[in-house]
Amino acid sequence: MKTFYKNLLFGMLLLVVPTTVWSQSFGGGLLVGPTISQVDGNGYRGYHQLGWTAGAFANLPIQENLLLQMELKYALFGSHSDIKEEDLGMSHYNLRLHYAEVPLMLRYNLKRFTIAGKSLDFISLEAGVSMDFLLKYLDESAYSHNDNAPWRFFSATANAGIHFNITDRFGFDFRTMNSFIPIRMKGNTSGFFVGHYYNIALQAVLTYNIGASHRY
Repeated sequence: MKTFYKNLLFGMLLLVVPTTVWSQSFGGGLLVGPTISQVDGNGYRGYHQLGWTAGAFANLPIQENLLLQMELKYALFGSHSDIKEEDLGMSHYNLRLHYAEVPLMLRYNLKRFTIAGKSLDFISLEAGVSMDFLLKYLDESAYSHNDNAPWRFFSATANAGIHFNITDRFGFDFRTMNSFIPIRMKGNTSGFFVGHYYNIALQAVLTYNIGASHRY
């Protein structure tokens, strides 16, 4: 079943880029950049896991200042112990979670606002959710691999961020991400939103428009 979903996601990626090129009403392009992350619930704190993300996006204006954007991307999240935690007696820990993400975002352009007479049309605020599919993982504690850890295949994440247009082609996007469907369940917890494991990540990407250029 997982192989089927992986093939489906790959097929969607192949469709996103041609759609952005062939359609005059759609915009779209590519994105790439670093991520830093942690996992809420495992006892290790701080954005110590360095990863990266890359993918494609397609977007469509739905109102004068409002854009709907769909993305398909790979992302590496996880958790990592730091020296202070290990000095306190915690085991060395390295968790690397490889995801295929499908975010759906709304982006609002601030061109109606000005500062000192200068339009803020190069800035947009964004929010949305993503479906996350676990492709593979590395779970390593005290330098020993746990190949049977129950990390869940599907989770969902709330996203919020800000986008800056650098040129008509290039942009910069900063996003905070917090999963709200657990990435792993704890067996001794009955509540759904409390006591389980959740991804928390910060992401910064460079975007490149290859389709119709939308200034937001």
